[in-house]
Amino acid sequence: MESLLARVVPLAFGAAISPTLFALEVLVLSGRRHPVSRAWAVAGGASAVLAVYALLGLTLLDHLDTKHGHSPAGAAIDLGAAVLLALLAFRALHRRPTAAEGHRQRTMSRIAEAPTLSFVGIGGVAMLLNFSTIVLFFPALHEISRSPVDRMEKAAAVLVLVVITLLPVLIPVLLAAGLGSRADPVLARLNRFVGGHSRQITAGIEIFFCILLIWKGIGELRLCRRAAREWTLAGEAPGKRR
Repeated sequence: MESLLARVVPLAFGAAISPTLFALEVLVLSGRRHPVSRAWAVAGGASAVLAVYALLGLTLLDHLDTKHGHSPAGAAIDLGAAVLLALLAFRALHRRPTAAEGHRQRTMSRIAEAPTLSFVGIGGVAMLLNFSTIVLFFPALHEISRSPVDRMEKAAAVLVLVVITLLPVLIPVLLAAGLGSRADPVLARLNRFVGGHSRQITAGIEIFFCILLIWKGIGELRLCRRAAREWTLAGEAPGKRR
């Protein structure tokens, strides 16, 4: 279990670094009407989408030959995620607004008068458009899916992954619920910093994990090739003895 968490937790924290989700949650908490209730609704919508991703991802990965060892499919997942992260980093450094930023701008214009229940949908759509989070979330699921640990330990690892990934929406609302108005200066400072450096933060994380996943994927391919050679030699040995 410790070995599994050592592989999953770094990816989970990478997925959790989401300036857009954090800024959205702080924006909701700065409103005048039911800010904490609305913020919990945003967190609930984001959690629901992430739970669906986890269920679909584990179901799909369960049908791939990535369990209990190294496989080309596992390398393809890592290298595919690395390519997507490279594209997302390029987009983050580009001046055009991203899909998530566009959603946030549209949300800001409608957020004041929206009913509290609609914030569940706002949180869900924000998570759907948060591609950098999802791209790192699936390699972490892959690590869980192929791990030889039992189902209870896999469930615990998925829970850790989901909770860490949701930190951008959980931390602001927990601070607001626990500290009340005393949390406002802290959230305001964090929001100014994150808002002023959101593209650099996002691109930096995406480039870092792109390099990490490329290294990991290439290592996986090398291990697959070595295993294939060993199996070939083992199959040829009885014939040679004859």
